[in-house]
Amino acid sequence: MKLTLPYNFLAEIFDSNPSNPAMAIEHALVANASEYVVVGAQSLDHEQCEQLQLCKAVLQEQPRPILTRYWGGEEADRLFDQIEQAFWQIHWRNATLYLLEASWSTACGGEHRKWVIAETRRTADEFILDVERQTNDPGEAILVFRDGYWTRSSQLYQPVQRSSFDDLILDDSVKTAIRTDFQQFLDAQKEYSDLGLAWRRGALLIGPPGNGKTHCVRALVKELAVACLYVQSLQHQYYESEQLLQRVFKRARELRPCVLIFEDLDALVDEKNQSFFLNQLDGFEKNDGLVVLATTNHPERIDSAIIDRPSRFDRKYHFELPQQDRRRAFLSAWQHRLSSKVAWTAESVEALSQLTDGYSFAYLKELVVSSLLAWMADSSEPFDCRLMDQQKLLSTQMRTVEASVASE
Repeated sequence: MKLTLPYNFLAEIFDSNPSNPAMAIEHALVANASEYVVVGAQSLDHEQCEQLQLCKAVLQEQPRPILTRYWGGEEADRLFDQIEQAFWQIHWRNATLYLLEASWSTACGGEHRKWVIAETRRTADEFILDVERQTNDPGEAILVFRDGYWTRSSQLYQPVQRSSFDDLILDDSVKTAIRTDFQQFLDAQKEYSDLGLAWRRGALLIGPPGNGKTHCVRALVKELAVACLYVQSLQHQYYESEQLLQRVFKRARELRPCVLIFEDLDALVDEKNQSFFLNQLDGFEKNDGLVVLATTNHPERIDSAIIDRPSRFDRKYHFELPQQDRRRAFLSAWQHRLSSKVAWTAESVEALSQLTDGYSFAYLKELVVSSLLAWMADSSEPFDCRLMDQQKLLSTQMRTVEASVASE
């Protein structure tokens, strides 16, 4: 039997201005779907479940859905729907369920809730459990924590799969140490247990931006081939950062062995949540099989209790601005990559390696890319000339930025 709700179901509820909209909606659902069971499910991601082809969601014409259309940007040049109010018919396994989602404003910002309507409580619970398990299992994705919840990201997974230590310009001994340290750790669970040692590992990657920290993390995650969780934000309009950190570590412990990443650690951990963060790292909680990788551009902003105690981060790897030999290696790699497109001489590689003192790898890449674009727009001069012109321009920009920072 198909369930239908009045066309103005939600509008009438909100027009009555209830003090507790969630309660008013649930009571109205129970009254209008008396032959069904109504179960609240606040964070249920049925859309992602449908993308995984585990269910099919059909948007119902009533109650009247409220959708906001937005542009996906240049990379995804089409319109998307932002759901505010909607009623769905869900086809899952051999069952038909319904799902209502609604949004409303509050004094603290906004609220978004969902309710599953099924013929039995068992069906509703099994559906909710299946969706939560499937959408929180990384699979071929990275789990990203933001806005207080975990979501699967295939977009972050793809760059990880394309990353390689072969493309990272770093001292061979450091690369070998990073790769073998964590792989040996994951392979040594029994040895740790036999010795009565906590089977956990942590590393902090330190250095100015643009010198390979993120690339290194991606390449390491690819090689370790375990679940990866990435903390993007510890901010929420309702929850304190300690509550969010508790959610972060709880999910990581459920997926062990796994890699938990805190990028720009100095921006995520502050005086308010530092004590709780330390407790989660090496307190009484069981962290067996947990690899914690963190990066920072500003180690001076991190408390010594975090950065200087081995049990928090066992290893610290420094990614400093490249010296001339590494700048030469980086430019030579790009010269080889572009050999079929431009005439780039070995002499200019050597000259640029000397002229680019203070450049990060990101700035060196910008030097090559901007020179290539300039040459493609006007190839009347040799590519080497374009490289030298762009080097002068970028060096001037770098001096301007440094002077601006110094004057603040």
